[in-house]
Amino acid sequence: MSEGVGVVEREALAAARAEEIAGDQAYYRRLERIAEMDRLGLAAVTGDRSTERLLQESWRLDPSKAGRLVAEAEDLAPRLSLHGQPLPPRSPCTATVLASGEISPEHVAIIRRTMKKIDRMEHVEPAEVPAAEAYLAVKATLFPPATLRRIAEALLRRLDPDGAAPDEDADLFDDLKMTSGQDGALEMRIRIHDAVDAEMIREGIQVLATPTGADDHRPLGHRQACALKEVFADALGPNGLVTDTRQHEADTELGPDHEHDTEASTDPDAHDSDADEADAADEADATDEADIADDPLLVDALIPAPRRPEPEPAAPAPEPIRGPGRALVTITMDHRWLQLAVGHGTLDSGAMSDPATVRRWACDADIVPMVLGSRSEPLDIGRRSRLIPDAIRRALNHRDGGCAFPGCTRRPRRCHAHHIEHWGDGGPTCLDNLTLLCRHHHQVIHHGHWRIDMIDGLPWFTPPSWIDPDRQPRPGGRSAMVTA
Repeated sequence: MSEGVGVVEREALAAARAEEIAGDQAYYRRLERIAEMDRLGLAAVTGDRSTERLLQESWRLDPSKAGRLVAEAEDLAPRLSLHGQPLPPRSPCTATVLASGEISPEHVAIIRRTMKKIDRMEHVEPAEVPAAEAYLAVKATLFPPATLRRIAEALLRRLDPDGAAPDEDADLFDDLKMTSGQDGALEMRIRIHDAVDAEMIREGIQVLATPTGADDHRPLGHRQACALKEVFADALGPNGLVTDTRQHEADTELGPDHEHDTEASTDPDAHDSDADEADAADEADATDEADIADDPLLVDALIPAPRRPEPEPAAPAPEPIRGPGRALVTITMDHRWLQLAVGHGTLDSGAMSDPATVRRWACDADIVPMVLGSRSEPLDIGRRSRLIPDAIRRALNHRDGGCAFPGCTRRPRRCHAHHIEHWGDGGPTCLDNLTLLCRHHHQVIHHGHWRIDMIDGLPWFTPPSWIDPDRQPRPGGRSAMVTA
């Protein structure tokens, strides 16, 4: 496909790129000047208390910005020893890529903040500190600040998998305030501390807030409000949670002869057919449980058996109308950590959850174990179907963590499974020929300017020449971002 970008457009893009690089280079030279002012002791000469104060007066800066510039200069500019010998910067890799204009001041702020946290980790070996700084500097040349922040958080979790101890009383501080207006309007403000509880609510609302079609132009806030109303309309319906609770309370007052059972719902949210989803999940669970029984390591895992509805009687009563059901919450955790009750589980949002919380949720939900490449996960179905089976979709969600395009933060639910080699051109439906893309980046890829290659089982994206004249491939997906 023709690139469709003419000479004039290319020159404009190149000029803008050159100015951005020059601005970042100028920022580094500014830090060098500040470091020189500090070495010369100019603050004492001018009568100011410190270099920060001198910058406030001479450059008309706020105290916070002046202090940040001086601190950055101390970390990134060359230094002198007590004997006057030249020393490299404290963060040499970050200094190098900033001086060359490859990263921005926003990248620098994230790297410095992360390195401060690493310095406070007592168990981190001294040799790991410069390696971490070099790793972040390289990643900063590939990703925007928002993505670098996620990479830095992942690095901190790798260096300190236990993290901060969970607050067992966090639920006591959950809060919901409802305010009614004179016209009957309702305003709500809620704060949920537990990451898994928050994920459950967030995922449920997002499922119900999905646009109903191409002609659904409601803004996101409106759709989410409608989703919340749907939840309570279902809860107050004939077989809803609130109605069942009230009926249960009435039956309890009448005595045991009037007791009745309630049935927990399962999640139908991932595909078009609820029945097919339930059947596929049950079949996968049965096969996976057989695999786990053969693996002594997995047998010892601390996940309790899921609670499932009791089998229907021989002559079942008419099936009650099901509500929307529980939104699927995915928690990924190394089974070795789970065995030892250490480390953390990771939600799709990137938030962490402690082992006790993971076990609690495993006990109260239908869990589909995902062991990539096991007998229960046929990850390669070749040319038999263009559609993506559940097993491959779960593996894609786990590998890419959302839209795999570098820098994109769209979550898996908002993404399409894209055939790298088009199915119509002979491309197979297998994990090594698929990647997750959001709607926007799916269109970008189909314009033909970017190229996707699978390298070591991960998607890499090669930009067009007007974005990167060297056309260096960029790693994509969640797994690539946390790989050194």
